[in-house]
Amino acid sequence: MSNTETTNLEKVLNHFGATITDTMSKDCDFFIYEDSTVDGYSVFIATETPSNISISNHVYYYDNDLSIAFVDALTQSNHKKIYIEDTSSYWLEEAIQELNDMIDEENEEEANWRNDLINK
Repeated sequence: MSNTETTNLEKVLNHFGATITDTMSKDCDFFIYEDSTVDGYSVFIATETPSNISISNHVYYYDNDLSIAFVDALTQSNHKKIYIEDTSSYWLEEAIQELNDMIDEENEEEANWRNDLINK
């Protein structure tokens, strides 16, 4: 990750009060990792409970869809400690950029709202 990407990652994680780790442990509340099928195909898992995987809800054939799962884990489900097997994945960079843009838009809207109140 570049310095800008690292700064954006820190900004996003601070905004949501979250952390990511590449060490799977029981104190994580969301997990994103690669696994394989019995016949050797790679699949990607995004779940709250690795011991109870639902094929239709937690398994992804394409890793680029993991960015959606990560964004939802932070914005919809309020997860605080997220295990990500490969923290250098391009999908994570895309998700961080999307979340960073969302935070910037929220901050801009709040600043505009405050300015409107002051100017009335």
